[in-house]
Amino acid sequence: MARTIPICSLALLTFAATDAVAAKPRPKQPTALMSYMQARVADADGKGAQAMRAYAAALAAESGNAVVALRALRTAVELGDPTVAVAAAETLAAADALPPDAALLLVGSRLQRGDVPNATALVDRLEKGQQLQFLMPVLRSWVALAAKAPDPTVALDSASPGSGLGVGATLEQRTFIDLLAGKSIEAISLVKSAPRGDGRSIITRLTAAATLQKLGDRAGALSLLGGPDPSITVARQMVTADRPLLGAIDTPVKGLAYFYARIANDLARDGTAEMAMTLGRYARFLDPASPFVAAAEAQALAAAEMDEAALTVLQNAQLDGPYANVATENRLALLQRLNRNDEAIKIALKSAEASVRASDFVRLGDVYSSQNQYAEAAKAYGQALAARDQRGAPQRWGLLMLRGSALAKAGDWPAAEAVLREAVALAPNEPMILNYLGYSLLERREDIAEATELLSRASTLSPDDAAITDSLGWAFYLTKDYDRAVATLERAVLADPLEPNIGEHLGDAYWRAGRRIEARYSWRAAILTAEEDAMPRLKTKVDFGLTDKTEAR
Repeated sequence: MARTIPICSLALLTFAATDAVAAKPRPKQPTALMSYMQARVADADGKGAQAMRAYAAALAAESGNAVVALRALRTAVELGDPTVAVAAAETLAAADALPPDAALLLVGSRLQRGDVPNATALVDRLEKGQQLQFLMPVLRSWVALAAKAPDPTVALDSASPGSGLGVGATLEQRTFIDLLAGKSIEAISLVKSAPRGDGRSIITRLTAAATLQKLGDRAGALSLLGGPDPSITVARQMVTADRPLLGAIDTPVKGLAYFYARIANDLARDGTAEMAMTLGRYARFLDPASPFVAAAEAQALAAAEMDEAALTVLQNAQLDGPYANVATENRLALLQRLNRNDEAIKIALKSAEASVRASDFVRLGDVYSSQNQYAEAAKAYGQALAARDQRGAPQRWGLLMLRGSALAKAGDWPAAEAVLREAVALAPNEPMILNYLGYSLLERREDIAEATELLSRASTLSPDDAAITDSLGWAFYLTKDYDRAVATLERAVLADPLEPNIGEHLGDAYWRAGRRIEARYSWRAAILTAEEDAMPRLKTKVDFGLTDKTEAR
């Protein structure tokens, strides 16, 4: 028979346990120093999330510690934690130890919570310390708009063309401030008068249209969405169907976020990766819903070689509509950099299967080509040629060249030659396709006379192109005109001294011309930048000289 426990005994056990818990000493809360040391150790071990928690704990335990706050700020920015970043920045501001870049975050953060006086005071402090002077006109204008100043763009009038910001950026900021200040006519006029055709102007038009739509001016939004650009076309269709465009600048905080994202874009392109990443993060802290800000942050993170973080931003952001194509391009590039090639192919294939746009098939072909799957790439480029919508894709001769190149690399030279000759017939004055077909013939030692004629035409059309000059010099080499080959290849090396193929070609030409010392010098120089598969051939030539077997292709 099973034993039973009397109720009284169970009660005694319960009370005994309670007394034991009560008697047990509570664990001590970690001190600021302990948390800080834990954070540094986790930081050194690359355990970012653990370090962030420890920095946050240290900051909470000793909120006035500027050393802890600075570490917490930098880690929070790197990991994308706005709460800790703002708290750390406020601590640094109170300790009069705020880095100038963090002031940009605090200006936006203070405006975000309606603290216009302290945002203004921070801008005053920056200006007094002569820090970030070239940004002052824009910062002052957005703060003035938040303060409901009668003319918030007065500060922009003081921005000099040589200040570092640039006339285009200043006018763009004036556009968005005018929109929020109720000056829609002036703002629309500024957008329409700006130069068109580049990516920057398209982003400006998309953002201004989204803002006008958000402000209730549907007609004004549509007036900015003319033209054949695919992103503009998608935006126009969305506004016509009364679907909201994302990325509207309807508050001064979002205006600052957009401004920071623009600067982050420029810094990423210029190679200033750390500052680009910081400003990209600040922008997203202030406007997490903007697709442009998300794309700019991802670009900045990628520039800082934070590819996984960049990919996470793109996956979590709502980058559909006008920004979908750019988002897909960026995701594919990141996946390939991370060697997640199967995922890249899957995304590109899915995008192409649901599309009638040539550009989507070109992207699929490019992904296949990057993975050396040339037969599949050739098929995708063929689908691009047959696609109904050719907007955003290369011209037909360019598509033919892509397909011909893929076919050649797949080992189907007869089909490749036919496609390449079709491209030349379509574009007889395009040096790129003339060079490609001509050099392809040289590589196979076919129709060298015709190849030389094609390359001579290409060189006449583009005399300063090092690759074309190299091809022509190699054509002279194969026709045994070694003096002309040397002279031509020397010009190519001067134009591109680090290209190993040109150096090897020149070395071969020197050898045939009897200039053996110079030949070996050229081959040694080529070895410094050559691909692995070319190394044995080059080293053999340096040691034993040129033979028919070791001649370059």
